[in-house]
Amino acid sequence: MADQHNSNIPAVGNQISADIPDIKENLEFHKDAFQVIFQAWSDSDNSSGKIDTTTGFSDGTYNYEFPTNGVAAHSVIMLGNSSTIAWFYINAAPPGWKAYTSEGTDRVLAVSGGSGLYNEDGGTEAGETWANLKAHTHTGPSHNHKFYDYQGASATDKVYNSGGSAINITGAVNSGYQKIQIGTGSETKPDEDWYTSNNGTGATGAQSTSDVRPAAAVGKLWQLDTA
Repeated sequence: MADQHNSNIPAVGNQISADIPDIKENLEFHKDAFQVIFQAWSDSDNSSGKIDTTTGFSDGTYNYEFPTNGVAAHSVIMLGNSSTIAWFYINAAPPGWKAYTSEGTDRVLAVSGGSGLYNEDGGTEAGETWANLKAHTHTGPSHNHKFYDYQGASATDKVYNSGGSAINITGAVNSGYQKIQIGTGSETKPDEDWYTSNNGTGATGAQSTSDVRPAAAVGKLWQLDTA
């Protein structure tokens, strides 16, 4: 490798025989520098020369290497512009990026394509908002429940316990079978089924909004900081 680059020689007025060694030394020094930067060197054809990925560039703080595996703490060159927006599983901006909050906040990630709800252009929002998951009720039809089961003239009538199971009546006797005499005003009607009232809407309770979103790995949208 050449010793050094001589910036003050050759000088005007020198003899050619004295300057030629200095010119040769300067050219060899420059050649050595290019050999470090480029992967290959040829004295006859440099058309296949490429920048050496192990050398890369440096700004004094980071070594900017071309994307390869195992670049460790070095910063990998990212190609893009201010329209380059990406989601990262981080909270603080990496070097060269800034937070993007113009849109896309408080959203899930979706893949465009197909014929479903997310068949929209990339870089746009699609689907419904979280408002569809607000507290709501479900209303069913009004209905009644049997509480007395008439079994006929030759069997014991039944009633239903709190678990909904039919149980035989004990303690009341009518014609040799267990029954209850049920009266309405002055008229007694023992031989029929009886039900509860069917009044009411049958509506369920409201669902809170605190437990409707599934667990998620939360990240942020980041934009290449080209400003």
